[in-house]
Amino acid sequence: MATKIIHTKNLRWVDIVNPDNEDLLYLKNNFKFHPLDFEDIVATSTRTKIDEYDAYHFIILLFPYFNTELQEIRPAEVDFFVGKDYLITIHDGSMKTLSNLIKNVAAYDNVRTEYMGLNAGFLLFSILELLFKRSFPILDKINKEIAQAGKEAFELDLITLHKLAKLKRNIIMYRRIMKMHKFILTKLAYNKREYMMFRDSKVYFQNLIETAENIWDVLASDKESVESFEDTNQSLASHNINRVLQILTILSVVIATVTMITDIMIFFERVNIEKYLGLTSDLQLVILVTAVQFLIVGGMLLLFRRKRWL
Repeated sequence: MATKIIHTKNLRWVDIVNPDNEDLLYLKNNFKFHPLDFEDIVATSTRTKIDEYDAYHFIILLFPYFNTELQEIRPAEVDFFVGKDYLITIHDGSMKTLSNLIKNVAAYDNVRTEYMGLNAGFLLFSILELLFKRSFPILDKINKEIAQAGKEAFELDLITLHKLAKLKRNIIMYRRIMKMHKFILTKLAYNKREYMMFRDSKVYFQNLIETAENIWDVLASDKESVESFEDTNQSLASHNINRVLQILTILSVVIATVTMITDIMIFFERVNIEKYLGLTSDLQLVILVTAVQFLIVGGMLLLFRRKRWL
């Protein structure tokens, strides 16, 4: 049972990491939650949601988590139960910001007073504010990678293409994670429940909405930049491929011409054309045919040059 319970005079914070059967039994014995909510906290969610009941709110939020081993952004889920005198957080422990906050609130009186001195709504806001702030280093990392991608977009190799594809995938995942945050925060900002309201609560949540919008706008710009770099890379690659095919086509024409002349030389040998041309040896015939080959090939290359095919 990985459950930590922090008490103040008016508020209780219950934090559960990777809930097992014992944790679920504790929640069922101490809180009257809807059965569907218990199913949601056990299953991995792929979308955010907020459910409002008579005595509490149930919220599922996803936040970006950067897997350093795989260099991928993945969603980290946090479930919230918010009631009159309690807040329950359920997560997998991957976000160190949340884990460190819980340790500090449990260990230090001044930190506990700062975060739990008002009501459950203020504690919820404070946690969300920290989780949004921890998203910015990930966003900064993406922007640095985009700046580097802009320099490498003209390098036509498989590594560059792989970097652009991975960067694009991470941005898409980040956008998917952040897509519904504004909707959830708006509902929290305009909620009239007493346990959700505190002094200037609407203003506080509006600030979070602006933060979510700012992240969304940056991600939209990042997506456009990566797509532009990808299009540039693909256009250059296509141009190079067309150039190679053009050269190969010209070479094939030249080789075919040389082959034809060689066949003619063999034919001349068979009909003793040397006598008709006044040639006294096979060497003279070879020199003549070679000269003709050079003249024809040179003429073809000059024609290709004038046509700007070369």
